[in-house]
Amino acid sequence: MFMFLSHVLDPDGYAWPGEPVVTTKQCTDVTEDCPFCSFVSTVPNHCGTHMDAPRHFVKDGLSIGELGMEYFAHTEVALLDIPKGPVEGIYKEDLEPYADILSKVSCALIRTGMEQYRDTNQDIYQNNGAFVAPSAGRYLSDNFPNLKVIGMDFLAIGSASPNCPEGEFPPDCHRNILGYYTGKFVCAIEDMHLAELPKDAKIVRFTNAPLLIKGLDSSQVICIAEVE
Repeated sequence: MFMFLSHVLDPDGYAWPGEPVVTTKQCTDVTEDCPFCSFVSTVPNHCGTHMDAPRHFVKDGLSIGELGMEYFAHTEVALLDIPKGPVEGIYKEDLEPYADILSKVSCALIRTGMEQYRDTNQDIYQNNGAFVAPSAGRYLSDNFPNLKVIGMDFLAIGSASPNCPEGEFPPDCHRNILGYYTGKFVCAIEDMHLAELPKDAKIVRFTNAPLLIKGLDSSQVICIAEVE
């Protein structure tokens, strides 16, 4: 069975507070005077399901188009259920029980349950989301050389909430996983659709194909999992 793990890009969808979302404009339609339909889409690269490469927070970091194929095609994948609520962080201590798994996979998908708010409470999902704490980001990037990507079912690595604990605001969260301090990094897919993955499903392979637009720090990714 194949499953999309990306959300549909929607003009009424989500981005970081204050950032733009996708827009579409129809240019032509099939009529007696025109034989074809066409649209123009404006797609800001940090709305919807997208993947942050190091360049997003590291001045000389790799852009999305400079990453190797091992960041986009995976045959060793794990789904980690780590329940979290609004403005709750994933910490090193949450990940340590999964160390054996993390040492073997190239992609780890972290399901917190925050996706339940995506269609029911915009304020919680957009402004008071969960986050990957600096301790977790550094733990992942420093200790698991096979791990290339993590994915999450909440808006972003950092939370937009002003109620985050000191030292755990978005720059701190992003920098620790994307290699700002050490050069070691793990990329992150934000705003994933993980709710429908069966709890004990075996993910045979997973792809997260980006838009290959030259120079982008990050990109929307189409995430497809083959599940047994």
